[in-house]
Amino acid sequence: MRKPLVIGICGGSGSGKTAIANALFKYYKGTSLILNQDFYYKDLSSMSFTSRCKQNFDHPDSIDFDLLFLQLSKLLSGNKVEIPQYDYTKHVRRKKTLCVETSRIIILDGTLIFSRLELVELIDMKIFIDSPDAKRLKFRQRRDVLERGRTIDSINEQYSKTVRPMYDKFVYPSKKYANIIINDPKTLDKSVNIIKKEIEKILV
Repeated sequence: MRKPLVIGICGGSGSGKTAIANALFKYYKGTSLILNQDFYYKDLSSMSFTSRCKQNFDHPDSIDFDLLFLQLSKLLSGNKVEIPQYDYTKHVRRKKTLCVETSRIIILDGTLIFSRLELVELIDMKIFIDSPDAKRLKFRQRRDVLERGRTIDSINEQYSKTVRPMYDKFVYPSKKYANIIINDPKTLDKSVNIIKKEIEKILV
């Protein structure tokens, strides 16, 4: 078996990177898998719920990068892994994990994946989605109200206190590692097609 092709899709929260990752996964169904950085949030079950809600979830320290690196390395070696599952409403890991086997294409999706050099070195195709701040905030508002049971006020507060500052400090500077930069994506199809063309060059 050939070494899996690792595609890293990075960008700010709400930039559209996860939609692109999911579209690529669907297109390459049967030969791809997704590792989402958010699966690897550290378990905060030892804290009270109030304390959990006050944590900075946009800082690299909130992610168990050691486990992510270990599991990605295992997949690259042809092994199965048990991917953690995360409850975003309670800020804890679920007891149940997801067992996945390696695949021809591994799609790594996350805001901070280029902030860790050991991960950067494992990624073959590094893509940065550079989306305007206002668009990213609007997406966060819509998603977090519908999917995570949060209020607009709490979303805006988190965005101004942690999301935007951590983007400026950790996410945007990591853009320098990207092979492909997609600026202010207008449509999902256009962004996906750009990436697919690059993938096909490698898979031929």
